[in-house]
Amino acid sequence: MNTDTSIMATVADIRCTEDFVAMLNGAGMKGVRINSAHVSPEVFRSMVTLIRRVNPGIKILMDTKGPEMRTTALLAPIEVKEGDSLTLCSGREDSEKDLIRIAVDNLEKYVREGASVIMDDGEILLEVVAVEGPMIRCRATNSGVLDSRKTVAFPGMPVPPLPAVSERDRLNIAVAVEIGIDMIAHSFVRSASDVEAVRELLAGSHTALYSKIECREALDNLEEIVAASDGILVARGDLGTSIPLQEIPAEQLRAARAARAAGKPLILATQILQSMISRPAPTRAELSDITLAVMEGFDWLLLTGETAQGQYPRECVEILDKTICNAENNNLRCLIS
Repeated sequence: MNTDTSIMATVADIRCTEDFVAMLNGAGMKGVRINSAHVSPEVFRSMVTLIRRVNPGIKILMDTKGPEMRTTALLAPIEVKEGDSLTLCSGREDSEKDLIRIAVDNLEKYVREGASVIMDDGEILLEVVAVEGPMIRCRATNSGVLDSRKTVAFPGMPVPPLPAVSERDRLNIAVAVEIGIDMIAHSFVRSASDVEAVRELLAGSHTALYSKIECREALDNLEEIVAASDGILVARGDLGTSIPLQEIPAEQLRAARAARAAGKPLILATQILQSMISRPAPTRAELSDITLAVMEGFDWLLLTGETAQGQYPRECVEILDKTICNAENNNLRCLIS
């Protein structure tokens, strides 16, 4: 069934086969997201070619890295236990078990004792216990597993100045324009000027530019960002590391209202069916969340980890499709004004 709210799914390079894409497409997927932070331009190009070979009608969105802070590569995932000591520092060399490097300059100048650190959308939570020269000594306040190149946030603290478009992004955007993908979602947009910096690289192309709403600055400048963008993507994962979690539903609705008032399309991402990464059936709360997104007028619901590495990717698309259809059959689309 054709619906006004469509399904987009993240496809990782290791899963990008014709059989996998065709399976998701047959289950109801209409768009594919490729995270350019994790693939080379050559791999990105080959993935787009394969997806188009399966079905030229599948919309393709490239997610940029944007001005974000991430850890560097690890030889192997690190198991962190509550109470463990970890040391952070600026650097671009590979990280080690006892020294986690973050690819940004002079981080120690912006961090203070007692600050909270959120890594990988909350997989790892730390508290800064001391700043000793370039070394930031931390204590883990939960247990989890830290893998390579994960996001890092310091809620409520200023972050080092970061360019709106990294050199890696420039290269990937050039490839995206060359092969004519449908959409680019730029990460960690903070203002309309960030949007215009990407817009300059898209000059003359038909690629739509979506701004990702995932930090406090984006919320503070929401109206100007919406006006400068072709659409917006509400990315709840990183947004939840920048604002208190209880504020996310209200900010999601505020973003939806702003985009709809401007006639701009909307994408909602992160934890759509999080429980189904490892379980074959969703929670009732997840189905209610999906229906609420339809009621708020989102044009796309984007699966991330559910299809990138989850155990039940086809089932996720199927249940998402059924839930969207049920909501629209009951005339719930854009019910919340």
